[in-house]
Amino acid sequence: MAPAIGDCRKDDHDFLIGNRPEGLNVIASDGPPIAWKNQLSHLTLKQDVEKFGLAGKIWQAAYILQSYFSPDTQAEPNSLIPTEYFRYSPNLVPKKPYRILELGAGTGYVGIWLAKMLRKPCEVIITDLEQILPLIQDNVKIHYEPVMDENSATVRVERLHWGNTKDASTILQDGPIDLIVISDCVYFPELFDILTQTLVEICTSPVTKIVIGYKCRSLEKESGFWQDYFGRYFEYEPVRKLELEEEDGEGEVVEGKEKILVPGGLLGEEEQVFVFVGNRRPRGLIKPADDTFTTLMFCNMMDI
Repeated sequence: MAPAIGDCRKDDHDFLIGNRPEGLNVIASDGPPIAWKNQLSHLTLKQDVEKFGLAGKIWQAAYILQSYFSPDTQAEPNSLIPTEYFRYSPNLVPKKPYRILELGAGTGYVGIWLAKMLRKPCEVIITDLEQILPLIQDNVKIHYEPVMDENSATVRVERLHWGNTKDASTILQDGPIDLIVISDCVYFPELFDILTQTLVEICTSPVTKIVIGYKCRSLEKESGFWQDYFGRYFEYEPVRKLELEEEDGEGEVVEGKEKILVPGGLLGEEEQVFVFVGNRRPRGLIKPADDTFTTLMFCNMMDI
């Protein structure tokens, strides 16, 4: 896995690699794609691309994850979060905590939205690099704390540097994680190793589920994550797809249509947004490489 580097130096190194690539030219999002504008009550979180780079923008994958978890847009397959943890569920309030971890949260969009939807004893832990935590903390203070009451889910903002075993252990001190959420974090091959390391270290329970919102931008670069890293340790399948029909000059969706994918459903071409659901393979079944992603893409090409 990743070599040991001093925490401060590695923080700066990974922040620059992951958030300030050469030629960075993005602008803040103005809301979800048209496909969801009439369905989702989206959050207008603080964004700051100039200061935080890529982490300072709300990306399309955050909106597809919001749609996936939202009771207003639910269809098969259903959300992984048990219904009794939803804020307005008629079921009895459960006694067992339900712990959700958002990795590489950026603005904190998905974690904050989930917290607003859920109730005690849910705990939502929103994480990113040390440099990005002030943005998340500002958004929690502005968009979550004012609506909190005695039934609200607990929200924590924590440092979790991918590849840092100490950070991962700190997250697990209060118990195992039930659900890991990742929004649009698969884009730089330099980070695939440490992201996978953290996922392996966090998934200590066989029931932990991982939900990944993923926009396909470069199959050549990104397929390595699924084949040589994530897929070796985790089984996964696609469950949602947003078909992009047209984009503006900034890469934002102008038109789009969301599809529900049943297990084994086919993926699409580049520049589409997906939701993958996975869980860790038994320790004795780790693969030298995994062809799930490649097979799905190949099947899609044959279907055209």
